[in-house]
Amino acid sequence: MPMHDRQIPAEARCGDCEGVGWKWWTAAADSGEESRWIVCRECLGTGRRDKKGRKRVKPEDPEG
Repeated sequence: MPMHDRQIPAEARCGDCEGVGWKWWTAAADSGEESRWIVCRECLGTGRRDKKGRKRVKPEDPEG
């Protein structure tokens, strides 16, 4: 695991993305767009409540 993507302590994790820094966005069925990972707007991709640190590494696409 890269140094900038270390485990974030539970009390410092963003409540919106649970410390991942990214959220899975699901497109509307009739829009024709693909679902994808988007940066968490609450923590600005850092995964931390205080927004300090570097942006987290994007997770792998979920199966299915």
